[in-house]
Formats: sequence, C-alpha cells, structure tokens
Amino acid sequence: MKEKKMIFYRLSKGLLALAFVSSPNLQAQDNSGGETYTLDPFTVTSESDTYYATNSISGTRVNTRIMDIPVPISVVTEQLIEDFSYEKVEDAVVMDASITRRSRNEGQFNENFTIRGFRSSLNLRNRIPYKGFTDSSMIDRIEIVKGPAAVLYGLSDPGGLVNIITKKPLDVKHADVEFRIGSESNRRVEWDAGGPLDQEGKILFRLTGSYDEGDHQRAGGWHNQKFFTPAFTSKPTDTTKIDIEYTRQERHHAFIRPRNPFVGNGFAPNDRWQPVDQDYSPITDRDYTLNEGDAFSIDLTQRFGDNMFLRATVSETTKFTDMFNLVGCCTNADDVFTGISNIEIRDNDNTNYYVDFNANFDIGETTHTLLVGAQRDDSDGITQVYRMNGSSGALRTAMMDAVPSAPGGYPVTPYNVLTNEGKNADGTVQMNVTREQAQDLAIQFKADGVGGAVANPGTPGFVKNESFFVMDQIEAIDGKLNILAGVRRDSIEQNNLDKISNTSVQAGFTYEVADGLNFYSLYSESFVPNGQRVDNRVDPPLVLIFDPSKGEGIDVGFKFDLIESKLSGSVAFFDIDRTNILQSNPLPEPPADEPIAFLSGLENSTGYEAQLFYTPTPETQLILSYVHNDAKIEETLIAGAQGLRLDQSAKNAVSITGRHTFGDTGFFVGGNWLYREGPIQQFSIVRREWAYQKGYSTANVFAGYNTEIAGRTHTFRLNVQNALDDTYYDRTETYALGRRWFLSWGFDL
Repeated sequence: MKEKKMIFYRLSKGLLALAFVSSPNLQAQDNSGGETYTLDPFTVTSESDTYYATNSISGTRVNTRIMDIPVPISVVTEQLIEDFSYEKVEDAVVMDASITRRSRNEGQFNENFTIRGFRSSLNLRNRIPYKGFTDSSMIDRIEIVKGPAAVLYGLSDPGGLVNIITKKPLDVKHADVEFRIGSESNRRVEWDAGGPLDQEGKILFRLTGSYDEGDHQRAGGWHNQKFFTPAFTSKPTDTTKIDIEYTRQERHHAFIRPRNPFVGNGFAPNDRWQPVDQDYSPITDRDYTLNEGDAFSIDLTQRFGDNMFLRATVSETTKFTDMFNLVGCCTNADDVFTGISNIEIRDNDNTNYYVDFNANFDIGETTHTLLVGAQRDDSDGITQVYRMNGSSGALRTAMMDAVPSAPGGYPVTPYNVLTNEGKNADGTVQMNVTREQAQDLAIQFKADGVGGAVANPGTPGFVKNESFFVMDQIEAIDGKLNILAGVRRDSIEQNNLDKISNTSVQAGFTYEVADGLNFYSLYSESFVPNGQRVDNRVDPPLVLIFDPSKGEGIDVGFKFDLIESKLSGSVAFFDIDRTNILQSNPLPEPPADEPIAFLSGLENSTGYEAQLFYTPTPETQLILSYVHNDAKIEETLIAGAQGLRLDQSAKNAVSITGRHTFGDTGFFVGGNWLYREGPIQQFSIVRREWAYQKGYSTANVFAGYNTEIAGRTHTFRLNVQNALDDTYYDRTETYALGRRWFLSWGFDL
C-alpha cells in the first residue's frame, strides 16, 4: 500500500512538472500571434435548464455529439437531478426504463444496477473506475452507456455502465446554498461556491458539499452524512489545463436492509415470503455502520499543435466500511426469526493511471479523430466477516456460558415477524451482544469448533489491469457517415491466478438518411474475469480456476433531432449474449463426484427501447422512456434453470417525465411516472424461482417557485417521492420506501 502511494505521489509530481516546464514555450508560441483554441475535448458539462443533452464523452471518451456516435447513451442532467431532489446516482438513473437497482445490501452504501437485464459492476467517475458512494452536491450529470463497452473502459458487464460527471470550476464567481427539510425529521444543507482566484482567470476554484441527517421510515433507522468536494483548475497557458479534485465522504447509519423474510431454508419447494408490510424492520438497537473514504484525482490536458491533445490522469479512491448488524433470511414454521449477529469490515484502495492521446487529421475525403490510450488500474482490499447464527443449538449453548444475560443464548432475541412479539417497544430488534463481544465470541467459538460461528479475518486481495486501446472516428460523405472502430488489449493479474489476456473490439456507424435522422448500428464486446472457488472437500483444498465471462452485443436503431430540435431521442433494437457464466452447484452439499462450481451456458437479453425528448415550447419538457426486454437464461447445465428470467428484469417498462414553467410567473411543476411489468424475478436460480414480485407503478412529483428577493434569486420547491405510496421491491427482496416529502429553499449568496 505504501509503495503504491509513493508511485502515485511521484506520478502526480511528474504531471505537474510537465505542465509547468512546458508552459513557457507554449505561452511564447501563443504570444507570437497564433490563434487561441478551446481546451480539453475530454470535458463536457450540462446544458442549463434542460433535461436533454446533445453531447457526451462516455461513448468515445471525447466530447462528441450523441447523434453522431453509434453508441446507445442516456444522460441525466443536473437540472433533472435538482428538480426531483435526488441525492444519489441510483435515485436518478432508474428513471430510465432499462435500468433498475440491484443490490439489497446498503451496508456499504454501494450503488449497483441492472442495465438491459444484466448486472452492472462498473461505475465510473469522470471515466475512471470509482468505488465510492455518491451525492448530488458533486454531480454535474450522469451518463449511461448501454451494451458492452470493454474497448473504452476495460472490465465491464455486457449490460452497460454508469459514468458520473462531476462539477468543474467555473470562470465566473458564484455562490449558492440550499436548505431542505422533510419527512422522518430529515434535514439537509447543500452548498456550491467558486470562481476565479486571480484577475486573469488562470486559476479557478469550486467547493461543493452537503451535510444531511435524519431518521427512517422503518423502526430504528437513522443516518448522518458529510460530503465535501474542493476542485481546482489551473490554466498556466492557453494550451495547458490542470484539474485537481478531492472528495471526502463520511456516512454513519443504522444498517437499513429490511429484506423480506421467508419461511423455509431457500431450498424447499414450499418456501414462501412472509406477508410482512412495508414498515417491516430488522434493524437492531445496536446497529451501527461507518462508511468513509477519499477520492483524489489530478488531470493534465495539453494541446500540441492545432489538432492534437493529450490527457494524463492519476486518481485514487479509498473506502473503509465497518458494520454491525443483523443478517438472515428465514423464519421457522411459527413465523419466528432468530437472526445472525454480523460484523463486516472492508478496506479497499483503487489507484488508476490513464493517458489519452487525441489527434484530428484528414485523409483524402475523410476526417479522422484518433484516440490512443493506455491505462493501469490497481485495486487491493480485504474483507473480514464475523457471524454468530442464532439457529444453531451448539452456538446458543456456548453463548449461555459466555453471555448469561442473553435470553436462551441467542445473539439476537427471537421475534415473531407478523406480530412483532419479542421486539423492543420502539420496534427495534434486541441485540444481546455488543460489537466487541460479537467479534471476540465469533473468533473464540470458531476456534473451539462451535457450529454456527464464522470468523474470517480475510485474505488481502488485488487486481491489476494493464491495457492499451485505439479508437478511430471517421467522418465521410460530407459528414453524413460517421464510422467508429476500436480495439483493446487487457492483461489482468489477480490473487493466485495466472495472468489473463483479452482482446476486445467495437465497430459501428451512423448514417444520415434524412435531415435530423441518423441510422446507426454497433457491434461491441465485454469481459469480466471469473473468481476462483476453493473445494474444501479434499485435503489439501483444491483451488478451481475459470476462464473469464464474456459478452457481445449488437445495436441497430435510429437517432433523431427533428422539428427544429423539438423532438429528439433514439429508438433501438439490441441483442446481447453473456457466456462463461460461473455457477455454484445448486445442491447445498454436492456429492464428491460433482464439482462445487462450473462454467455454464448462455444468458441473453433481446429487446427494443425508445427514449424521446419532446419540447413543444421553451416552457415544457417531456421525456418518454420505454423498453421491452426479454432477458433470460438460454442455456445452462443446471436442471430447471433454462428459461428463467434474469433477476430484476421487467419484460416491459415505461417511464414518463415532465416539467412545465408557467410563463414569467416563476412557478414550475413536474413529475415522473414509472411502470414495470411483472413478474419480476428476484433471483435467476431454480431454488428461488418462487421469489418474484408483480408489476408496480411509482411516481415522484414536484412544484416550485423562483423569485427575486433583495436582489438575490430564491427557489422554493416541494417534492413528494413515491407519491402513490405503492408497495413494491425496488431492489432484491427489499421494499421501496413509502411516500416521503421534502421542502427546499435555495438562494444565491
């Protein structure tokens, strides 16, 4: 870890040195009468006061008009995030009908998605892999790349990825603050200030951040969170730009994971969910989770000549999680839940080094934008787990001797999930051990061979990915034809695994068939290394190694900008395959002649989607997002699994979002309605095929007023989230929050 930080420090110094050493020569060149050029084709910012974005950097890593690239891209703008008072990326992106939340585990405050039916494991921050959590205070816009995207971003799932574009320093002074109160005693303050630090405007600064705290709809829930992001931009010459950004994030909360319990053990054919209501809570009176981390990046953008740019980036993200909570799934036939005390400690560090070189040139009748890049991503971490299972009689016997005050020796007092009998008066679950006791006893019981005790101190792990890529955008036939072609080579090292090498390709085009109407087609690939499995049935244990999971997909459709830009968007057909899928043996205790895990079959997602932006007048904006997605298991070695739908994927989903401003009155209103058709599988595995939900609808609405008071602009806004108060799962086996309201007041300073 120390060696990595030293490398990071040296490279950061090198980038700064390169910028300032080269500055005098470059400045002299500019002073000789040469033309001044706009810097940094690698940056894009939100268009103000609109839900529609015309450009993106995520499809090509270069600021490009979305119409001209054959990559399906969806953009969530800053204005939309602000109007709906969304606080995290995951709240905003699910307004796209093809995206859903995935994970039920909020202990690490992760943000996990399903895109076009496939789980997405790659989140980016300014095109760099990002393992932290997010806050709207730092977000300028969110770009979603759909389909395989390995050529530009390396390890990624075939469904797509999410790229968070952060707010950059501005060349004008500005300062504003917003206060927000809401249901469950929620309170939040958010700020954004900055501008030039010198008269010439060569050094820019921006400070964004937030603090919020509150309770929760479910008994025992609470949180407080701090987010702090200073950013600097230095322009020592007209051809050199340096961006430095740092984020400090801290979140303390009671572990909010109200997973719906079920009767049984997850294998029996008569397993079923318990009919608990939306307020069901398994939060204990001693729950406490800490998430904290830092994200730092430094970018150097340098122009050479008239049409060549270089961008070099170094970034590092650290994240630490320490949680103490209850975990479990099942009740007995009497509806009684005994629970498992749980401690998880996670420490992760990600360091990234990127170089992108961009050149624009003509060859004959064609114009080329060539992008050549190299990157190295280093990740290391360790996870520790300490658990005590209250359903184990041996563990309860040991607990009675170790903690005489624990009723019946249970680490968590049993309670009836239907009547709440056995819970505390405030609705929380009684935890009978402190965090220190839970960890110490798990270690002691595990060493003594007590069944039901888990004490895993973890093994440090690492992943190192070195890669090179080339991409060319070719413009021909007077700009009517735009061709995109790229290739990438990855070399990956992991714990105890041989080096994995993989070559990915991407090729596609757009063609203007009529004014404002482009036909496009794309072929792309992706891959993700499969983890290892350890077979402990033999002595010594056998480590099993598997080939990477691979994906490939095609997109065919139209992008359009019609009726003087009043109607814009895209329609597309997609077909995505994923192969080399690592499966655990579905039997709880596989016989000796069967493997514990194997590569199995084919998953496919086929469908069509549309995203339409309609602006009939400057005061009215409408977005329609629709997807038909047949995502299922096509081939598998697991009996009975063929034909199962992929988890969290709705066959049909539609979202309608709108905003209207009432002339010059200052009043504005808007909302979003989302419908997902059932049945929606919670798990795409045979033993849990009974675990699904019916279709659901949900809506978010807002109303606001802009006015000027004492020469300052003030904005008042009322938001209601889940306005229909519908009960549904918005992630695996986990109910969405019920109706909530927020009242905001923001103003310029």
